[in-house]
Amino acid sequence: MVNAIEPRTASRWLFWGIVGFFVIFLAWASLAEVDRTVRGMGRVISSSELQVISSLEGGVVEEILVTTGQAVKADDPLLRLDPTETGSSLGSTSATAGALEMKVARLEAEIAGRAPRFPAPADEEAARQLRVEQALYSSRQADLQSALTSSRAQLARSRQMVTEAERQVDAVASRASAARSEADLLRPLVEQGIEPRLSLVRAESQAASAEAELAGARAAVGRAQAQVTEAGANLDRVARDWRAQAANELALAQAELGSRSAAIPALQERLARTTLRSPVAGTVNRVLVNTRGSAVSTGQPLVEIAPSDDTLLVEVRIRPQDIGTVRIGQQARIGITAFDQAVYGKLEGKVVTISPDSIVDEKRGEVYYLVRVRTEAEALPSDKGDLAIGPGMVADVSLLGDKRTVLQYILTPLLRFRDTALRE
Repeated sequence: MVNAIEPRTASRWLFWGIVGFFVIFLAWASLAEVDRTVRGMGRVISSSELQVISSLEGGVVEEILVTTGQAVKADDPLLRLDPTETGSSLGSTSATAGALEMKVARLEAEIAGRAPRFPAPADEEAARQLRVEQALYSSRQADLQSALTSSRAQLARSRQMVTEAERQVDAVASRASAARSEADLLRPLVEQGIEPRLSLVRAESQAASAEAELAGARAAVGRAQAQVTEAGANLDRVARDWRAQAANELALAQAELGSRSAAIPALQERLARTTLRSPVAGTVNRVLVNTRGSAVSTGQPLVEIAPSDDTLLVEVRIRPQDIGTVRIGQQARIGITAFDQAVYGKLEGKVVTISPDSIVDEKRGEVYYLVRVRTEAEALPSDKGDLAIGPGMVADVSLLGDKRTVLQYILTPLLRFRDTALRE
């Protein structure tokens, strides 16, 4: 009896075991999530174009500092052109500007009537120019003082002439007054017959002569005063004209100084450009000039630099039916087929661009969208050092989409079949 029941019990246990397995599997499948991925094949491309180094002004090659294949950093010198011509222009312009600064300081002092405050000389040429301007300042001050002294002396002489003319007026006025008084006294005496008429005529003649002389003396005072006014105006004019001349020279000097000073930065920049430097870190791809002393023209390519980057760019072909789940910024895993992915792993990256329209490969008859993925590293790590990845290497790319449960993943073909079933 017991032996007859045991197979039935075993079958029951097997049944419930299978049911339990499916229940547990369905529970796990409804809870466990997997990434929805879009896969595509692609290749690594250069993320930067070759940097072609050329000269803006041209010149003669003085020194070649790099060779093909040499690694360079940003701002490393690559090649030097002969700086003689540019350096000479810069030196001449700087010297002229320095001399003009000294001249401006002297003229400002002359106009303000103070001692000049010259800038500190930067070199021997500037020190020589400083001595020249100091001597010129002293000489011009001496000339000014000489002219002022002469004008002051003329003014003093004119004032002395006024004083003498005024004394002459006083003396003549006294004589004229005395002559008039004498004539006035003689007139009644002549009328009474006491004095002869000749005495009155003589006295009136002397009075008239004195009056005429007084008028001349007063005219002389006027002329002397006019000379004083002219001498004073001449004194003012000497100082005014001297300062006006200095102001005119100052304006011209400042204008030229401004022009020269504005040219200096451009010449300094031009001199700095005689040393051609790498704009980026990378590797020298080609040196296009190999002879020292050779002439190069404006814009002529001289050195090619292949930029190095800390990331890679991968172009991936995505099927049109998968493009709907691809978006900018989407996470990606990139496997390089040249290296065993089970050993060296994959690179992480993100989608950076998606082509706006599909592309037709006429040779293969394929239609695809071109998606570019930027990696987070430029090499695969290994025990023996990083494995370099270069342009042209083939990549197996997985674009990670939204998560879905295992159950949804299993049912997707059935749901797709349901949507397309019974259609002609």
